[in-house]
Amino acid sequence: MATIAQPPPRPSSGEPPDQRVQAVGARAHVEHVAEEIPQPRWLEGLAIFLVAAGVYFWIGYETVVNDGVVVFDALDRLTRAYMVWHNDPPKLAAIGFVFPPLTTMAFLPFTVIKPVATSLVALPLASALFGGSMVVAMNRLLARCSMPGLWRWSLLAIFALNPMLVFYAGNGMSEVIYLALLTFSLYCFMSWLLTSQPRFVVAAALAFSLLVLLRYSFGIWALVIAVAMAVGLSRRGAANDEIEGTLVTYLAPLVYALGAWVLFNWLIVGDPLGWLGSSGAFAVNAPQADATGGVDVLDVMLHGSQLALGVFALGFVVIPALVLAGLSKRDEMSWWLALLAIACIVVLGAGALIEQDLDVLAMRNALPLLIVCVAGVAWLYRILPGLRTLIWVLAATGLLLTSLGSWTAMQHYPFQGSEQAFVRAIQSGEDQSGTNAIGGFRVGTGPEEQMAAYVNRNVEGSSTILADNAQTFGVILLSGRPQAFFDRVDRGDDAFDETVLRPHGDVTHLLMAKQVSGDLIRRSYPTAAARVAAGLTPVFETERYLLLEVADSDPRRPAAPGGATGGTGSGLGQVGGAAQGADGTPGTTPP
Repeated sequence: MATIAQPPPRPSSGEPPDQRVQAVGARAHVEHVAEEIPQPRWLEGLAIFLVAAGVYFWIGYETVVNDGVVVFDALDRLTRAYMVWHNDPPKLAAIGFVFPPLTTMAFLPFTVIKPVATSLVALPLASALFGGSMVVAMNRLLARCSMPGLWRWSLLAIFALNPMLVFYAGNGMSEVIYLALLTFSLYCFMSWLLTSQPRFVVAAALAFSLLVLLRYSFGIWALVIAVAMAVGLSRRGAANDEIEGTLVTYLAPLVYALGAWVLFNWLIVGDPLGWLGSSGAFAVNAPQADATGGVDVLDVMLHGSQLALGVFALGFVVIPALVLAGLSKRDEMSWWLALLAIACIVVLGAGALIEQDLDVLAMRNALPLLIVCVAGVAWLYRILPGLRTLIWVLAATGLLLTSLGSWTAMQHYPFQGSEQAFVRAIQSGEDQSGTNAIGGFRVGTGPEEQMAAYVNRNVEGSSTILADNAQTFGVILLSGRPQAFFDRVDRGDDAFDETVLRPHGDVTHLLMAKQVSGDLIRRSYPTAAARVAAGLTPVFETERYLLLEVADSDPRRPAAPGGATGGTGSGLGQVGGAAQGADGTPGTTPP
């Protein structure tokens, strides 16, 4: 009779589990442990999102809408998004080509309804939703690292209530958007390392492709991670095909996103790499804010240490701990997080030196380091099970000290964006409009509101007010009538430049910002601000803007036969500088 082959004997139930797992290799042991880590249920995530977003929106509404602490960079992006829908004609070109595109595109859903945008409610609403998403992603990251519920939620609350995060999660700036994506990316990388599931690499790749279109410097982070992934896979003994496939999966969306952006700039602006430059214009509410020139290594080290104490003091402990863990345990993720933190510090310092501008060391630019430090705490908690209580206590203490340092720095650090006004608003509960903040910022949108109200009462028609929207965006938005303004977006830069040179008979008014360095119309007619430009009559003025009525014909140019005027110059002032695009780019005509 034939003998039936019997399967190999299974390990007895009495064999220690660790020995059974070890028999299939160390990598299987890691996967086995990771799969047993319970992840938060969707109800927990929803509850955390609603609480975090609600708190951020409430504080943002009080400080931005009621107390006037408006960051003008955010106001500019909101205006551009508003013009995409409500200009005449509506144009996607209003997004612009100098600033990362997603900083404006993120506002598009919040500007469809006019009152939401013109009341400025869209600013805290948009950032609060992304702030809530950031907190949810951090909760999942902590859970992935085996931190139990009560400990996780306590640490999450201390992190989420950091005053810098609260400010940027309620003021409409794009910082909170890339912080949410960065947190999600780190969660995906940790999950991939623990489970080896390709879906996490794909998700991280998509997140990083969006990150680069929010802030170009994240391209350096992406390269650091790509190198770390290649080295880590090689050390694991992965085959060349696996390494190549993983890197292609990770880098393909990033390369595609950058390639598409280069192509759009080439086709529309004519300069495929022009987006790597900067606009060079000061904020319209901070005419004296200039920290360029004369920056040396000592300056960077001094202000960099102040920045560290004010934003990521936790990093003084976490970064060395990650390096030690990487050395002693030969742990890949510890090295990755430490390299990311160090790369961020190097990029900030090098940027200040290269651009000779200490504003690169603004507080908001160090916020990604805070995310990396908290992720580092979570990872140390996971890989050092014998020290978990100590790690949690030190992390909670470090986050509290970081929040205290942030609160202090927001009142005194010299390179910031209205953080001081935010602290005053929280402390006093009073309207900050008309007050000054560190950096030369004049708080509030009172001048914009006054000019917008005058325009709505006294100026009728469409495209009758010539305005440089790169500087007068606040007036355009708060008037609710972008169709009343003839700006760089409407018919392209060629038509705009031609009208700047010869406004008589084409427009009835010129609106200019008083700041000399920014407004193209202000530079084109330098004597208009002194009220000595022929054919331009001042009719209304606020602290930041001047509205002039344009004569039907140029009084300095004799009429040609048939009533036409001769010559090519306007005669009203010296035209200064080359024509620029709707956001500071070289002149061109968008579609």
